[in-house]
Amino acid sequence: MKTKPLNVGVIGCGAHGRGHVAGYGQLLDACIVAVADADPQRAKQVAVEFGVEYHYVDYREMLALHPLDIVSVALPPALNPDAALAAFAVGAHVMASKPLAVSLAQAEKIITTARSTGKLLTMGLQNRCLPEVQALRRIIANGRLGRVYHARLWHGHVMHVPPTPTMCQRALAGGGVLFHTMIHLLDAVLWALGNPRPVRATASSYRKFGRMSNPPATWEGPVNACDIEDFNVGLVHFADGSTMSLESNWLMHPRTRQSGAELLGDWGVAGLRPLSLELEQEGEIIDATPELPANPPDAFGQICLDFCQSIRQNRTPLVRFGEMLNVQRIMDTLYRAADSGHEVKILT
Repeated sequence: MKTKPLNVGVIGCGAHGRGHVAGYGQLLDACIVAVADADPQRAKQVAVEFGVEYHYVDYREMLALHPLDIVSVALPPALNPDAALAAFAVGAHVMASKPLAVSLAQAEKIITTARSTGKLLTMGLQNRCLPEVQALRRIIANGRLGRVYHARLWHGHVMHVPPTPTMCQRALAGGGVLFHTMIHLLDAVLWALGNPRPVRATASSYRKFGRMSNPPATWEGPVNACDIEDFNVGLVHFADGSTMSLESNWLMHPRTRQSGAELLGDWGVAGLRPLSLELEQEGEIIDATPELPANPPDAFGQICLDFCQSIRQNRTPLVRFGEMLNVQRIMDTLYRAADSGHEVKILT
């Protein structure tokens, strides 16, 4: 007997929500029943474009009218918690866009509710499904680098601030480039490292956007409406003695390398974007970079597939509760350190 596809509803039809609709739309085991967005035109547009039968302005109406197996929440971080809790209340499993919430306390509330209702929760952290990230995780797990004592991350855009006003207001967005762009690379490297426990951090933030004579062409609205950072630099110390430096920037100049990571180990160095591995062997430095598949599947489709399989198999999704909290905890602490100008201890 053929298994009925899982019914999916998507809350939020902006860029992230469209990604969720497209991701589940690739799967035979998922049927997107309805979408919801506070902007009725945007909800209708996404429904028509992706062939979704129902669209709503109020997601609560969608939840009340349709029995859903999965609810994908793709709202500004300040609005994610209420939508996630409402979805759990009607018996749905939840996928949340990143970041999970504007604070660690809100993220913990979502996870506590998932546990108490017995429902699964995952996040759209699709970089874990990239072949280069999975290869890096294997390299570290197999001990090829030896002990990794430092990770260096840099990530951002060339002269591009997300144009959506809700992305640039701290009350709704929670933060800027660290929260919305660096989070992907931060999560990928933490996952590859085995989720080390952070203990303290220092950071500094800068807002270049308001000082520019001409804002980027992608920007919509007044410059003074943006109150989040477009640059953040931080240093995180972990319980095992290792460290991680992070440099996040939305307004890099064109000659800047936009994104990458280097992991320094006792026996060599590994990199991301692109994947690289250089090891010391008999006094020589050799290129030991593994080959990657030529045509990998879409990463977001894979994170959606993992969630569907987790529900079918009653197993933990690829993105685990503790890992979600670790990412949120580090970002929260970097903001607190930047705001205070002092090193901040991380309590776990």
